[in-house]
Amino acid sequence: MKLNRKILRRVLAVIVVDVVVLAVPFLIYFPGRQTPIAFTLVTGIGVSGLQARVDRLEDKAIRGEEFTGPDKRFLQNLYTCFAKGARLTIKLRQSSQLMRHYLAGSGNDLRVAPRIFVKSRPVQEQMRLLKEQVLQEISSSGRMKEAYSSATFYMGDPAFLDSFAGLYFGRLLVRPSKTTGASLMLAWRAELPWEWPTYDSLFKKYGSYHAQNFPLPNARSILLGSRYCLCMDDGLGGHLPRIGLAKPFLAYSEWTEEVKVEEPNKSGRANPPDK
Repeated sequence: MKLNRKILRRVLAVIVVDVVVLAVPFLIYFPGRQTPIAFTLVTGIGVSGLQARVDRLEDKAIRGEEFTGPDKRFLQNLYTCFAKGARLTIKLRQSSQLMRHYLAGSGNDLRVAPRIFVKSRPVQEQMRLLKEQVLQEISSSGRMKEAYSSATFYMGDPAFLDSFAGLYFGRLLVRPSKTTGASLMLAWRAELPWEWPTYDSLFKKYGSYHAQNFPLPNARSILLGSRYCLCMDDGLGGHLPRIGLAKPFLAYSEWTEEVKVEEPNKSGRANPPDK
């Protein structure tokens, strides 16, 4: 019996130490009023209360009512927790960078690493089409334009979470230039106006203010079902600039690619491949 108590005390001591070890950095990373919000976002405990407060603010934004100081501080802490939480993951780090810049409110252009663009399948497809256009013009006439541009398209990819969370509608540009030999250097540039849809734009496009409403999972929802997710309107994120908590900006990235080309013959047609 005494042995069992000793074992129990040791187990409890280990649990307490683990909790303290985990709690200290959590409190440092999410200080003050961010702590209970982050705790709920991670665990799902208290999600009904958090959801009720979010719902009230969504209704205020739709009705165009004035946001109080506490309302603004709550939203600032909530979206900061989203950005910080994404930063802790491996899969959402560039989305976190974009969100943090949005919340910083400078409105300055932001250059990001190409990865969030080049790993997206819609972006890859537009790159293929533009590259094909450039090579066809060179093959048929030996000439090429200074630059080529895609139409505006949706850049997010559900199979690549970072781009799905962080990319919206943007465009691709490419500037080709000849190099030595039968090579072509393609200078790519992706441009994305990073702004959230407003409630007005959502209603105009879909006929519903809540057209883009997404469930955010937590530990409780994973174990007990989606009813414990926190559901958020994109329109609320789009309302932040109107109350001075964020500012849209242009996100862009640049990279280069070298490709082989076939020079046209004197008749204007591409030379046949060597046999």
